[in-house]
Amino acid sequence: MPVLLVVGAFFVALAILAPAPEWRWFVGFYALMSAISFSLYGLDKRAATRGGRRTPEARLHFFELLGGWPGALLAQRVFRHKTRKTSFLVVFYLATAVNLAVLGWLLFADNL
Repeated sequence: MPVLLVVGAFFVALAILAPAPEWRWFVGFYALMSAISFSLYGLDKRAATRGGRRTPEARLHFFELLGGWPGALLAQRVFRHKTRKTSFLVVFYLATAVNLAVLGWLLFADNL
């Protein structure tokens, strides 16, 4: 449940903080990247349980970095996948931090 609050709060804050004409683009982009990330995690979990071809961790991190971290965070809890490997989680949180820093710069660079 806390993950749903974090993801929901992020999208609400994004809709509030993004400039009026572009807020739909920002929310839509993050929603699309999150859906892709969520799907990739689901496919990777399925492959892991069935012994199939796995999704490379670099691909998961790439979509997290592009803005899919909310979907990836949700997928980690829903699928109980990629929640124990410390090295993976460190890169996940670094990708999230970099994405949020770039987003902050995009939203507030004109105010500096």
